[in-house]
Amino acid sequence: MKYDNDRLGAALKLYLGSDPLPMHMPGGKRNPDFVSQAFMRDITEIEGFDNLHSPTGLLKDLEDCAASLWNAENAFLSVNGSTALILAAIRSASLLNPDTKILTAMNCHLAVWNAIELTGNKIVPLMPAFDAELPFAGHISPKDIEKNLARDPSIKTVVITSPTYEGVISDTEEIFRITRKYDAVLITDCAHGAHLGLDDAFFGPDAKGDLVIKSLHKTLSSPTQTAVMLRHKGCPVDVSLIRRNLDIFETSSPSYILLQGISKCLSMISSKGSGLLKPWEKAIISAENNLGTLKNFKLWRAPVRERSKFVLMGNGNMLLEYLRGTFNIECEAGFPSHLIAMTGIGDTEGTLKRFCEAVKATDDALDGQYTPSEFVARPRPKFAVTLQEAAKLHSRSVDLEPEFAVGLPCSEFIYGFPPGIPLLMPGEVVTEETVKILSKGNIRLMMGGGRPYQGLVPVLP
Repeated sequence: MKYDNDRLGAALKLYLGSDPLPMHMPGGKRNPDFVSQAFMRDITEIEGFDNLHSPTGLLKDLEDCAASLWNAENAFLSVNGSTALILAAIRSASLLNPDTKILTAMNCHLAVWNAIELTGNKIVPLMPAFDAELPFAGHISPKDIEKNLARDPSIKTVVITSPTYEGVISDTEEIFRITRKYDAVLITDCAHGAHLGLDDAFFGPDAKGDLVIKSLHKTLSSPTQTAVMLRHKGCPVDVSLIRRNLDIFETSSPSYILLQGISKCLSMISSKGSGLLKPWEKAIISAENNLGTLKNFKLWRAPVRERSKFVLMGNGNMLLEYLRGTFNIECEAGFPSHLIAMTGIGDTEGTLKRFCEAVKATDDALDGQYTPSEFVARPRPKFAVTLQEAAKLHSRSVDLEPEFAVGLPCSEFIYGFPPGIPLLMPGEVVTEETVKILSKGNIRLMMGGGRPYQGLVPVLP
């Protein structure tokens, strides 16, 4: 489906040009004394502008455009980010198959675990591959998924992340074939791969699944908090069930400013196709070549990876601070073992040249050679109770020492931020390996509600 000329934006411009008197929300009433220019198009669900919860007009056309761009049967828009879509997808799958288990990759985002807490399902942990030379989780093995599904017929939902925060891509096509074989719903968190599927030849294969969630804002030109969920042909989860759950997790007052951002983004892609991505691709290729001769850092490359990110192995914390303080360059995230620098469709050869020159200058200023970091894999979790059961119980805090914490079930999420992947979850039994990871002190750890982790482990009695 062709979606040219940003129809929602054109409709807003035409409507506001008629100088209507807004006797409706929002309260700023487009009065320039109270509302900045950026918010002059802030309207509500008035006549002619459709309803995101039951789209039949402009917003339905926008959804159809998204479905067409990524070869899906249906698409659902979100102005509550990928989080709302993940919550809706997992609850929908849970209602379709009540009292079943969810096979869940242990490198999934916090939103996945929050959804499972709400549904009350039991988790079957799925461990990603770990490479001693990589300081982050690797791909999800299709063989591991088939092994679990063959062994336990009560697993009816599988949740994975591809690409990961670092750009690791799993063979979702083979995984999807396996989940279909065992009648399980595959939910793929592709939040970091909105651009995948628009030019497979460069960026890598698009994510497959019954329901695939993409954050439009992470790499494309849509505003922060906009996302899309794609429902692919043969998905057993009915559209009406998804809509019902979106009613729960999506705001009842969707922002038309954000929706127009989606409209403009998709209309550009629809009208220009993969050619829109070519300048970005060219800039990435040039930058990869420039970063290939570093001494103290090493650009991570893999045969199959998501190429819009630059993952530089080495002291990422130091590099992050140096780039910020010396060159006024703010990167996505720094870790003791690596740095993540994200690119997006708005990048040019000029912006990435500036980044590369700053990295090379930093590299030249250091006296040493790149040395790999030791990586400790997250242990396979054992759950004493479900996430939902743990949330209902009272808790207490104990010192982060083996004699106090080991063997007790945790009562809250403790997660590294970014990217928001839990190291401990409610109901998970604390082990000596977990205590060692939390004791390292080189990861920015958070707890439920975004509170900084203070060294005490909240446990169940």
